Amino acid sequence: MIAFFDTVHEDTDLYSTPQVFRKRVPVSPLKPGEKAPLFGVHRQRTIGQYITWQTDYSKTVHLHDWLQTGPLVVAFYSSGWNAYGKTYLQKLTRLYAHIREAGGNLLVISPDSTDSLQTLVDQHDLPFTIAQDAENQIAAKFGVHSADDPVWNWIAGITEDVPYPALFLVAPDRQLAFSFLDKDFTEEFPAEQLLNRIDEQLGVELAFYNRKAA
Repeated sequence: MIAFFDTVHEDTDLYSTPQVFRKRVPVSPLKPGEKAPLFGVHRQRTIGQYITWQTDYSKTVHLHDWLQTGPLVVAFYSSGWNAYGKTYLQKLTRLYAHIREAGGNLLVISPDSTDSLQTLVDQHDLPFTIAQDAENQIAAKFGVHSADDPVWNWIAGITEDVPYPALFLVAPDRQLAFSFLDKDFTEEFPAEQLLNRIDEQLGVELAFYNRKAA
């Protein structure tokens, strides 16, 4: 019997080193009904006004700190999205006022450097909290970033390691009430759907406490 490698010419290096093949797994954002992952952000990586009193003596702000006053919208953003990022940020800014009126809050998470995020907040007078997600660790937990499925592999003009545009609504019990991912960078911004989910979430909470009080 002739061994397979005996049939390969000496001038080829196709099999000169072991090849490791693995299935490339696309991003898979968390779905409504699932639990939001636990995460914390160091104060030095957090820019904004919304910090609860219980974090005054802590160096890290955790998800449960933001959830103490109601549902939280978690949005992923990056300036590496270029023109799309500018428009997306404008939409988040307009959406924030409505989120607050509806009884929720907004946390924007970005892999950008803290210096660039501080400049962004100062230049645009951003009213919401924005936190740095070093190496996209939080984005990976939410399923909107994967080394196997990078944005630059799909969208021309993007060369940085960035998350996909995404929005999540986290209820105080950490259950997700809304999930949105714009993988093709072409989806309509779901402001109305998100606000409706916040209203529904607050209605459920109000009914629960009314029954509990009765």
